[in-house]
Amino acid sequence: MPPTNLLVMSGALLIGLAILGAGLFIASIGVGRVRLARRLRQAGPTPLGEVPDATGLIAFDGIARAGAEGALEAPLSETDCLAYAVQSRSRTRVDADADETWTHDGRVSAGIPFVVADGGDRVAVDPSNAVLSLADWEPDATAWTDRADLSARARDRLAAVGLPSTDAKPTDDPSASSDAVTQYRELRLEHGTNVHVFGGSVVDDARGRPDDAPVTVGGDDWFEVSAGERSMVIPDRHRSGSLYVIFGGLLAIPGLGFTLAGIVGLVSTFLL
Repeated sequence: MPPTNLLVMSGALLIGLAILGAGLFIASIGVGRVRLARRLRQAGPTPLGEVPDATGLIAFDGIARAGAEGALEAPLSETDCLAYAVQSRSRTRVDADADETWTHDGRVSAGIPFVVADGGDRVAVDPSNAVLSLADWEPDATAWTDRADLSARARDRLAAVGLPSTDAKPTDDPSASSDAVTQYRELRLEHGTNVHVFGGSVVDDARGRPDDAPVTVGGDDWFEVSAGERSMVIPDRHRSGSLYVIFGGLLAIPGLGFTLAGIVGLVSTFLL
């Protein structure tokens, strides 16, 4: 049994096992995401009065009300709200005759714990990890506004929350070949707005709590707060899960090949 053959076959086996393990691990992440999308699709709706006793993922509707922590100040409008999302986009015009192309290059969001009420039933919502799907709240949205039209105070607030805030330096030459502009838009969840909470779960226990203290619902990045029942999380999780499964499967194929080659080579080396 030549030692060189043994080293080569052992190396092939180890490489194959590593690649195969990585592929199966990635595929397992994808399977988990697809299963989660299926669970989210089957969740709810749950009446608010039944939320404290609910197990697993739930969905419910109600009126958003300010909780004990009060409200946030939205960075663009300085309006009190329960959650906000600020989007930025940039436009680059290649030449005077070309169409303007907008690129969405930034989005930040934040929320503060609030209460969802329906009649006498109340549930507290912690949106710190939630996906805020605020696009349907058009009445509570500002129009797209050029950075140049914002006050210095508003620009400072946008910079503080981490949005792109640097435009190309303006030019006096109207025939300049390019001119970049940044615009911003703000969407808000305000007190008294109809809200749909989707994919969350009860994160504390109703037992032993005062009668007037609602249970809290929270979640991870599959937890969504939106203006309607249309979900962004379900198709995103299903799509990304499918891609993980495909990529993991493709990665596992050469790993399986190396593994089998290493095993066959070692067996042949020992037998011969």
